[in-house]
Amino acid sequence: MKEEKVLISTRALTKRFGQKDVLRGIDCDIKVGEKVAVIGPSGSGKSTFLRCLNLLEIPSGGVVSVDGEVLFESELTAKKDNLEAIKKQIKLLISGENSEEVKAHRAEAGELKKELEKTNSLLKEGSTKVKLLKVKLARGTGSVTQEDLDRELANLTSLGERKAELKTRLAGVNAKIKQKKSEAKALLDKDELARLKAAKAEAQEQYLKAKKAHNASMKKTNASIDEHRRNMGMVFQHFNLFNNLTVTENIVLAPLSLGLKDVKAKKKQLLKRKLKGEDVSEQLAALPTKLELAENAKATARRLLKRVGLEDKADVYPSTLSGGQKQRIAIVRALAMNPRVMLFDEPTSALDPEMVGEVLEVIKELAEGGMTMVIVTHEIGFAREVATRVLFIDEGIIKEDAPPAELFGAPKDARLKEFLSKVL
Repeated sequence: MKEEKVLISTRALTKRFGQKDVLRGIDCDIKVGEKVAVIGPSGSGKSTFLRCLNLLEIPSGGVVSVDGEVLFESELTAKKDNLEAIKKQIKLLISGENSEEVKAHRAEAGELKKELEKTNSLLKEGSTKVKLLKVKLARGTGSVTQEDLDRELANLTSLGERKAELKTRLAGVNAKIKQKKSEAKALLDKDELARLKAAKAEAQEQYLKAKKAHNASMKKTNASIDEHRRNMGMVFQHFNLFNNLTVTENIVLAPLSLGLKDVKAKKKQLLKRKLKGEDVSEQLAALPTKLELAENAKATARRLLKRVGLEDKADVYPSTLSGGQKQRIAIVRALAMNPRVMLFDEPTSALDPEMVGEVLEVIKELAEGGMTMVIVTHEIGFAREVATRVLFIDEGIIKEDAPPAELFGAPKDARLKEFLSKVL
């Protein structure tokens, strides 16, 4: 049996926002005709993974390949992390923080700080309670006695003494840290420092090479990105329709714009050949006009609207449609580009429960038609029914990848078991 062709492939895919690692190394192959459902808790990186596939989010590192062609490749993040880690080691060594005694005292200081914070919190609560008791006692309601107030005042005094003791102990530990750091500095391992500095120089060189390669990769990526996105239809959580355009105008906007762009580029190439003496009159005459492109785009829109049962909405504005209808229009808009793969980012999350079914039915029909799909979804029943594979992403990594029957019926990962226990 012939193996299906890999359409999209990622290797060691990472994405970082500031200091937060959202994706921490995703290896995934999506084959032609597959229906891949992506599930996982909120904030696990599911949507970011999807957006990295069509480069709406540029990855921080790793490889993204489409049809065997590398579209994005970078080791920049890994090389930078390695360099920063060595710098930190050098700083710890020089400062004396590497000393085991210093580490032990730091841990002790950390526990004392936690206890001090807890005591301060209790003091604040106790002080508020004392004020409240004094007010009630002054009113003479009988619900509060002097004994109650004296008890709380004694508790405040005890907490104050505890706070003073903790601060004294913390000051003593900090003094020990200072002393042990000085001793560690005096006994600095110069051979280890020399080794780390050599490693830093090598890491710096590797980082600069990776940065240069990353910049070159981005030039190639930016040149290919439009063509890449044409082959990937994207449907978002929210519909993102233009309210000042009719349904048909929303659908034909992108195909018409890109069609005109293609015609302009082809015409430019033909005119260059004409200047070199070639006869390109037939090719120039064969180029479609703007009117022809518009008519073709409208015909496609009508055909797709009929497919989703909304042909009667062709000339209305989005504001007159229900949420389910808007999302079906968003799907049609993506299909109008004739993509090779459809990406769905929680397409039903913004819908009322009664509208979810009509959108899922359209997606199911596309799946049955052989469309390659990647669907980020919380609709577990739908994923179980439609998907050929399910990915469970948590903490920025794929923790389980299996057919629906296996993943839902006999999950192996402990975190997946916990997740399913809450959603099934």
